[in-house]
Amino acid sequence: MMGEIFALRRLRWKLTLSYTLVAAVTLLALELILAAALVAFLNSDLLPRLVVQNFRDEVAPRLERPMNQDPPNSEAIREELVGFADNSGVRGADRPPPPPTSLGNYTADQGALLVVDDRRRLLVSVPEMQGFPEGNRFDAGSISGLEPLVNAAFDGEENSGQLSSNVRGQVVTVTPIEGKKGRVAGVLVGTLGLPNLTAPLLITVGISAIFLAIPAAFLGALFGFFTAWSLTRRIGRLARAARSWSRGDFSVMTKDRSRDELGQLSRELNSMAAELENLLQARGELATLEARNRFARDLHDSVKQQVFATSLQIAAARALIEKDTDSAESHLSQADELVRQAQKELNGLIQEMRPAALEGKGLATALREYVVRWSEGAEIHADFRVQGERRVPLEVEQALFRIAQEALANVARHSEAGHAEVDLIYTAGTITLRVADDGRGFDPSRNPGGGFGLQSMRERLIRLGGHVNVESAPGKGTRVECFCSVQEKEGEDL
Repeated sequence: MMGEIFALRRLRWKLTLSYTLVAAVTLLALELILAAALVAFLNSDLLPRLVVQNFRDEVAPRLERPMNQDPPNSEAIREELVGFADNSGVRGADRPPPPPTSLGNYTADQGALLVVDDRRRLLVSVPEMQGFPEGNRFDAGSISGLEPLVNAAFDGEENSGQLSSNVRGQVVTVTPIEGKKGRVAGVLVGTLGLPNLTAPLLITVGISAIFLAIPAAFLGALFGFFTAWSLTRRIGRLARAARSWSRGDFSVMTKDRSRDELGQLSRELNSMAAELENLLQARGELATLEARNRFARDLHDSVKQQVFATSLQIAAARALIEKDTDSAESHLSQADELVRQAQKELNGLIQEMRPAALEGKGLATALREYVVRWSEGAEIHADFRVQGERRVPLEVEQALFRIAQEALANVARHSEAGHAEVDLIYTAGTITLRVADDGRGFDPSRNPGGGFGLQSMRERLIRLGGHVNVESAPGKGTRVECFCSVQEKEGEDL
């Protein structure tokens, strides 16, 4: 029982550990997926397209009016770009404009906004860029991937995918500025250097794994413990009911009203237990009826006939007691002998009707005790021997015990033997029961099937996969050998 309880506890902790690991691993996997998605987003073409769309919707319309003046109003353009840069975070509003710098030395929050007119002159740059003087021709080829975008914009391209690129973490976008009569008055060039976020993201994931995975694992363990506790408690009820059923107590029922698989299993097991109880009860009633019928038949065939013969001898003695005392005495002696024989028959029948009481003793011990009692009651000397004793299934022990009872009853009833031998032999995979006597014997050819007793022996052994051999001859006694196969199990040797 304790082993099963600990087994359930092991199952409970296994389930708890599985919930804990699932919670922690799931959280860590989600963090890694989000980090990978962010890195993929920053390295994809989606971000440049969003920037182009933002410039087209927010900045380009405000630059159309100053760009369409003659000449273009550079100060108004600069004011619009500075305002947008301050509000968008390209350059913080609380910081002064940075000193002129080269395009390749931006920090994470730096970028550049440039406006180029239709004659490819750089009108305004925010912040001012070294190597790109305002008012001079803008060299788009000096910025990787920019020149094809500028050419496409001046050719009237409107697809944001064709007006943006992301090259080695450098986002470059070009937005056309509409002029008069639908022509392109200029382009807005935006550049933004993206930092390498792989290492920071991995560090962030590691730190969050410590601060988030531990609470998640604790909550998962708590949830898993109570879930597993509820599950193992229900399984424990099934185990306790099964132990009661194995002991023959079918009054215990599993009470599980849930509609899940365990609840359905509990109800099925309850139904099975009720059917087994009815089956065992019916089987017991049939066995009792069979024993009663056999007992009645034995009484009719032996004791009743002897009592009737005794009554005849007593009647004869009464009739002769006054005329011929010697003859009356002879009849009384015969009556006394018949009474002694009837007493022996009754002792044998009583011993046969007693329960085997095998449980806790084993076949060898129970059979040895029975042979001693039988020998005393039948007044026939008997020897009992055992070879290689070990435990065998209870049903085999019960069958062999009943067969031994049947064989010894036949010895006492029919053999007129003075000595009997009972041998119980255990070998690998087989158990043999041998009952022999030195009585008058019989001719098996005259009755091949044997009497009721031999038929009962054969039926018992056939159910267990065994068989019976009978050897006898007139005046040479009888030997009955019963062979029954048994499954060997580890740890069953005595």
